[in-house]
Amino acid sequence: MNISPISMGSDMYTSTVGGSVKDTLANLKNQRKDLEEQIKNGVPDAQGKMDSLNKRINNLESRVSNVTGNEECQTCKNRKYKDGSDDPGVSFKSASKISGNVASAVRSHENEHVTRNRAKAEREGRKIVSQTVRIKSNVCPECGKSYVSGGETVTVTKNKTKNLFNVGIADESQNVGSRLNTAV
Repeated sequence: MNISPISMGSDMYTSTVGGSVKDTLANLKNQRKDLEEQIKNGVPDAQGKMDSLNKRINNLESRVSNVTGNEECQTCKNRKYKDGSDDPGVSFKSASKISGNVASAVRSHENEHVTRNRAKAEREGRKIVSQTVRIKSNVCPECGKSYVSGGETVTVTKNKTKNLFNVGIADESQNVGSRLNTAV
């Protein structure tokens, strides 16, 4: 499921390394100063590293300028959502755009899977061992904003089994505190 960006202030977006894009940009500029020193000292391959670093800095600077203008980039504007599961009874079976709080919409959608998986387990006489929901996020490659990129529901079930150690006892209430009777 591809999910559109969450509306955030310009200082709240994150990069793929966990810090803000502005912090990452400041770190890269510090690295550029170190590389300038290495170039002055004749360190081999420093110029190649500098060229690559300058490209990254220019890319991030353009992202920061796009985001601070509070304009939605084309990638975010065109982002659509579609459920990838084979469950026909949940929302987002056809690709559509979500407006408003995307994280809430994704949580609600994944909760539909939780509810339907519980009902299915009950119909099949199975016991639910665990259910987990993960909400995934990513960073837009065009503008650098963080967005909810999807969700995943995992349900683990097992057969409801009878106590196999009560073999031969018709009424299980007779088994409380008893020992195994064997014929020799």
